[in-house]
Amino acid sequence: MSEFSKYFDEYSFNARVKPALFLVFPIFISLLVLFEPSRTWTGSTVTFLVAFGVIYFAANQMSAKGNALQDKLFKKWGGAPTTIMLRHTDNTIDSVTKSRYMDRLALLISNFDPTTPEYEQANPERADELYRSASNYLREHTRDTTIYPLIFKENVAYGFARNIRAFKSLGIFITVSSLLVSLVVIYPDATTLGSMSPRLVIQEISFPYLGLIAIHLSMLWVWIFLVTENWVKLRGFAYAKRLYSACEKITVI
Repeated sequence: MSEFSKYFDEYSFNARVKPALFLVFPIFISLLVLFEPSRTWTGSTVTFLVAFGVIYFAANQMSAKGNALQDKLFKKWGGAPTTIMLRHTDNTIDSVTKSRYMDRLALLISNFDPTTPEYEQANPERADELYRSASNYLREHTRDTTIYPLIFKENVAYGFARNIRAFKSLGIFITVSSLLVSLVVIYPDATTLGSMSPRLVIQEISFPYLGLIAIHLSMLWVWIFLVTENWVKLRGFAYAKRLYSACEKITVI
């Protein structure tokens, strides 16, 4: 893992490379377990070089696909979490804290005016413009990860969730394909398995192969049940909440 991190900045490595690694992991774990030459020194070198190329390409695609998914999700949700959170109709932040944040943002941003529920209802587009302006200002003034490490961590967590969700269909396809190929290689005469008890089937398969099957099944479960839109949404709102909390730490110029 450390070898890959040398070629990417911290955000790219955590939010793009790690999802790419997770995406192609079933292929490479299958090669290592099923294809003995890949475990030799030469084979490991070739495997690493191929893996690096595939992962580098996949990591670059992560950003494009992730942004495309983000546009669709924001449209479905009615806006970005950083916009939704400042709306008076949203209760992610309590009304007292939200009012305090708006007063603070008015001090930081020259053309930002705190809104009221009535103004927001009468001018929803203008209100959203103000909220987007506020979030843009905070992003630009909280880029120093040594001063705002928690914002950076939440941003990375959101980027990871968004990017990996964008490849959910492909991830399921790769995992299922790797599982089927593994089963064919492990037990070519699969027709006889139907007449055997589960205990005998397990006894017929060596421990490394059982472990490989378990990994594929576990990853398939993760792709189906954990890589969800709701997960992305939770991470997005967690980032937005952390971003707005920084407004009280930024010095007024």
